[in-house]
Order: sequence, then C-alpha cells, then structure tokens
Amino acid sequence: MTDLVPVTITGVVRAAGNGPARRERFSIELAAAPDGDQRRLLIGVGDAEASALALTMQHGSFPRPLTYQFTASLVEAAGSAVRSVRVTGQRDGIFYAQVMLRGGAVVDARPSDAINLAAVTGAPVFVAPELLGAPVTS
Repeated sequence: MTDLVPVTITGVVRAAGNGPARRERFSIELAAAPDGDQRRLLIGVGDAEASALALTMQHGSFPRPLTYQFTASLVEAAGSAVRSVRVTGQRDGIFYAQVMLRGGAVVDARPSDAINLAAVTGAPVFVAPELLGAPVTS
C-alpha cells in the first residue's frame, strides 16, 4: 500500500450539490497535515454521523454514552485500543476505511464510523494520497 498521509479532522461542512440524487447533506472534512500541505478530502456522511462528529469536536458531554463513545468503551473493555484509522480507497463513489487496533487487528469500517471513532479516542487518521484533492488556494 502507498504511504498514507496523516490528516486532521477539520470538521463537518454542508455538502455541495445537494439535490434529489444526493443523500448526504453533510461531509466530513479532512485536511492533510505535513509540511503545509493544503489538500483536503470531503466524505459525504449521513445526518447522524455528522451530528455525532460535530458534538465530539465541540467537546460536548452527554448523560449517557453515544454510539461512538460506547464503541470506544467496548474496544477498551476487550483489552485493546484504536491505534489508527485509515481511509484507504474509493470505488464507484464509495469510500473505504479500516480501524487498526492495538495488537494488529484490522477492522473494515465505513469512513464516517472510523473517523468518528478516531475523534472520540484521539487516534490518528491517515488517507491514501490519491484521495486527497488539489491544494486549496486562498
């Protein structure tokens, strides 16, 4: 596999091109991190995934654990931890991701779920370089 690029989860944005053919109203935005790299990746997500990430990024507290907090607790209770998240490819308009666990296990995941889990656990996120868009200019 090609060297993956470390990225930062920069937030949730309203998806461009909303219309009857597009289900996702929001996108998760990832920004390349090294050496002033200004490339970005937008991944369309559902309302629930977008809301969960926005709440996590705002450091919201909840009386009961939400899905991603619960998942992180399950992983920890099983004696593991999220080591990293990888967005590995795109085929037919669908993005693919993996959650890398301590001990070497690799779990297939939707990018929206994997990125939310990374936000909850503080795990680093990496993206295949060919998925990153052209540099953003001001």
